[in-house]
Amino acid sequence: MSAEFELIDSLSFLFFTIVLYLLAQLSKRIGEVMAMKKYYYFYYAAMFFTVSASIIMLLTSAGFENAGLFGYGFFALGLTIALITSVKYWGWLIKELVKG
Repeated sequence: MSAEFELIDSLSFLFFTIVLYLLAQLSKRIGEVMAMKKYYYFYYAAMFFTVSASIIMLLTSAGFENAGLFGYGFFALGLTIALITSVKYWGWLIKELVKG
């Protein structure tokens, strides 16, 4: 892959980190209102993995072998953690929509 493509990958991972931060803040507030457990800390763990993936993708452009595979793995792990956390916090919306 070209260095430009890996730079775009790295930047897109950082943008996902920003989205995860916003979700963490919203989930923190809704958790306080609804007296839920503090699951929003898992968003911070997911942000750690997405930032790590971004850094690893930058190392890929520096020529480290197989760093891209680890970058995508960390990114996938971060998004999986965020997905599970989102379902835990925001799953009640789906239930309300189904009830009608």
